[in-house]
Amino acid sequence: MRLVVIPGWNEAAKYLRTFAYGRRGIDGFDAFGVDCTIFPDGRDGLRERIDRFAAFLDGLRDREPDAFPIATLGYSAGGLINRGFLRAYPERAGEIAATIQVAAPNTGLITNYAAGTLRFAGFPVRPLRDMDVASPFMRWLNDVDGHWETDPDNPRKKRWHLNDKPWVAPVGHRILQIAGLMPKYGLQSDGVVMIESANLDGAMPTAYVESNEANHLNLGAVENLVATIFRRFAHDDRIWPRVVELSAKFLRSEPVP
Repeated sequence: MRLVVIPGWNEAAKYLRTFAYGRRGIDGFDAFGVDCTIFPDGRDGLRERIDRFAAFLDGLRDREPDAFPIATLGYSAGGLINRGFLRAYPERAGEIAATIQVAAPNTGLITNYAAGTLRFAGFPVRPLRDMDVASPFMRWLNDVDGHWETDPDNPRKKRWHLNDKPWVAPVGHRILQIAGLMPKYGLQSDGVVMIESANLDGAMPTAYVESNEANHLNLGAVENLVATIFRRFAHDDRIWPRVVELSAKFLRSEPVP
């Protein structure tokens, strides 16, 4: 099967080659008979990036028509791109045999403080603003708005929940989210994405990886110095092989815990 891998926000596509080929003697998707193509990174907004992804698939189909239907895997913001493609182009859902999200913030992130700081640091903030829980993009993607609720475990904090059942994917489409849960955060987040955002308030089929090393599932950013310093991402191989294994099982239609 051909798997198109989509990088996250402010992430160089080359970092996701680990998925395709593995490293340090640990297998990637190629060992499972999956041929990976990596979608280029970019600084454009998420809706524009979805359209660019659609054009990318047009080019792939022109070159390799026998590769379709393909599967897609989106890491972090990339998970909003592959699900967003299904939302924006429902007539093309047949081109996608299966959709995998990895650490995707399906109901968004709280970005109001981060966006301004990161803009001054030279980061592309338009995609980050699109990921805000209350952004027009998130309302469009999920076809529902949300509201703040007091966290029952911490009355000083609030958490974002959807007002109604969200749009997930076209009826009958095979989709899976793989999310990290860190015990040191009470199994409530991966250090970046809250559990209710990952599992779309319970509407998204989700497999969980529980580990204190699962900081945003410790994937592409393991070679990003900023992420290492500020998010304490580790340069190790403890988590990504588990993601590859779960994804390969899903693609083979095997049970995924």
